[in-house]
Amino acid sequence: MICATMAMFAMNDAVWAQEENGDGDTKLSMSVDVASGFVWRGLANNMNPVVQPSITFKSGIFSIGTWASTPFISVWEPQEIDVFAEFEFSPSFKIGITDYFVYGSNIESSYFEYDKRKTCHALDLQFMYQSAGGFNAMLSTIIAGDDIKYDNNFKAKSNLSTYIELGYGSTFNDIDWEICGGIVLMESGFYETEDFNVVNLGFGVSKNFVITPTYSLPLSLKFTVNPAAKAAFLVASIALF
Repeated sequence: MICATMAMFAMNDAVWAQEENGDGDTKLSMSVDVASGFVWRGLANNMNPVVQPSITFKSGIFSIGTWASTPFISVWEPQEIDVFAEFEFSPSFKIGITDYFVYGSNIESSYFEYDKRKTCHALDLQFMYQSAGGFNAMLSTIIAGDDIKYDNNFKAKSNLSTYIELGYGSTFNDIDWEICGGIVLMESGFYETEDFNVVNLGFGVSKNFVITPTYSLPLSLKFTVNPAAKAAFLVASIALF
């Protein structure tokens, strides 16, 4: 596997308001977002309102936590709960790994089912880079889980679906903005592509609205186009705390 020093486009992380408790380099934080939908790397996981809570523990260069996305309207829609870990080797370079567990469409899915032919888990290895000038990039490969393909003997093996994203962000009139573009390098059922393709072109803005002297409400909007799927989305999200 060829790995590069690349970084994550993470606008949602930038606008999350957090409550933190800790000393020095050790912190425990939590957040709750509400969004009009959930679009991830150009894929629409939900187009109904969702609540997205998270818990993160950070000590030095190491972070670990969990994040979820649950629709308000229908329990039959896809729901997601992730567990992640991250090493921040410098302010610019990080390596992370995330276990995605997406369920709901398959009512028989089990959190403890790890057979690649049956599981709803996917393990994603990420190499992330972010410059002080606003440029960021990410290289991501699904290294295990339900991202599979079958060989000529109909034996299931990992497809190693790889996604690359580049982005740039800045501030204009007190509004943070960011653009990004993402590609998938090969045929991938995970990303719903038949070969190399552009799956994610995005433009997002965010702003903190001051409610009281001690509380502000971060609002973000993101417009996403997926050329491979011929689809477009506009999602609004609010960080409650």
